[in-house]
Amino acid sequence: MKSKNKDHPFKNHKMPLPMKLYFGGVSASFKILEAVSPTLAGRLALRLFMQPPSFGIPRREHKWRNSAQLSHLTIRDRKISLRSWGNKNHPTVLLSHGWGGRCTQLQAFIQPLLDANYRVIGFDAPGHGDSEGKFSNMLDVASIIAEIAKTETSNNTFDAIIGHSFGTGTALLALDKFKVNANKVVLIAYFADIHFVTNLFGQLFNLKASTLKAMEQRALSSLSKTYDISWDWESISPTETVKSLTAELLLVHDRDDHEVPYSQAKLLQQVVPNAKTITTTGLGHRKILMKKDVIKSVVAFIHP
Repeated sequence: MKSKNKDHPFKNHKMPLPMKLYFGGVSASFKILEAVSPTLAGRLALRLFMQPPSFGIPRREHKWRNSAQLSHLTIRDRKISLRSWGNKNHPTVLLSHGWGGRCTQLQAFIQPLLDANYRVIGFDAPGHGDSEGKFSNMLDVASIIAEIAKTETSNNTFDAIIGHSFGTGTALLALDKFKVNANKVVLIAYFADIHFVTNLFGQLFNLKASTLKAMEQRALSSLSKTYDISWDWESISPTETVKSLTAELLLVHDRDDHEVPYSQAKLLQQVVPNAKTITTTGLGHRKILMKKDVIKSVVAFIHP
């Protein structure tokens, strides 16, 4: 029988002791709170769900952080860091990073796109990189992409968007519900079902189903007041948001991705059978962003 932990990104390898102690302590706290009040447990779960982790910035990204034209957008009282490279009059490609990342996480695509006469724009989501804020979520980031489209493009249209992991879901959500347009879309290490994400979170902290349900209900009631759109959890799943997509689509995924398993890739591919696909092996969730063959194929898709 297949191990339940085999495809869990935090349980399929040896976890560092400090991380193990943190997750164990939070899980124990949830057990106590769940016994007292599932509603309060749901509120705490939502805060944790929307709080991105913070990681150090690898040396390979410093060159691109330092060479970028840095600006900021103020959105809901937070300064959002925006970096751009290249000629402002050239077609624009947006980089949409993953959870816990930052725009220069996709740095390997910048020079090839500049060589193909594109302008490249990247932003750090709230609570990520140089942007202000402590919490973030898909609706929040999708609305920020919409603001960037208004200020940095003509007719709210990017020539292309490249998204990675969490950034694939936010890119599709911006295109579907926030009136952003793109001629081409590239999704790398993408997820298909939003409940895959919430269930993974629940497994991480050993949450009861009632707590996850309370978390989702809390998100619906609180976030609906913030964003001027109609939404529910199913409607923000990529399997739903991709259905309105008119742009050319390229799907890139690795069979050995243990953070977003290949089963998620196949699920989305079934919804958009005409999309172009690239499947790799042995690269996992992040090395795929630095593989020269992948970068070359992505740039060739954007600029044939």
